Amino acid sequence: MANNTLNERPQTRCWILVLVAMIVATVAVPAGVMAYRDRAAVKIMKMGGEIDVSDAPHGVDLMTMGGDIDVKRVGEFAKAKTMGGNITIHQANAAVEATTMAGNIDVQVVGTSSGHRDIELSSNQGNITLTVPKDFPMQVHVSVATTNNQSKTFRIIDNIGLTQKADDNWDRSHGTPRKYLRATGRYGSGLNDISISTINGDVTLQQGPQQE
Repeated sequence: MANNTLNERPQTRCWILVLVAMIVATVAVPAGVMAYRDRAAVKIMKMGGEIDVSDAPHGVDLMTMGGDIDVKRVGEFAKAKTMGGNITIHQANAAVEATTMAGNIDVQVVGTSSGHRDIELSSNQGNITLTVPKDFPMQVHVSVATTNNQSKTFRIIDNIGLTQKADDNWDRSHGTPRKYLRATGRYGSGLNDISISTINGDVTLQQGPQQE
């Protein structure tokens, strides 16, 4: 009987520590925010307001109903969605999926060119800028829509030689009539899939310096 009691005490202390940790974590999270870690990935859901993450080496999954999202450094994967606001990811050694209903997106991919990092960026109204390492192998698909209530035609700006094609006719199947400018291209082995789409915004795809 004594041996069983001794064996159970460490387990009891362990459960107490777990409960204390859960209570502390719950108290530390502001009202209206769900924040937790899943296998060390940072996950945050907010009913509204900005999200700022300084360092997430094992990935982020972020969502706000309205507000900017700013991530300084992220590894493995980055998923960010806002119903209205800008998304900025300063250093992503990760696959990236970023969506905003209205706002700009600015993502810089870092790390070696050999890493596999698919990128999907989408805005329903705003500019999108993607910077990738030099010699980053990719298969690129870009779509820019300009609606007929705009005074300017939006552009695709790149320094890797994408093939661009502009539609002559108005597409009326999505509400406000719009014309599309599309660009495709393959760089190197085409290892990484790059998909970028926006409405009434410019897209810039550029190469940064080679990183070791």
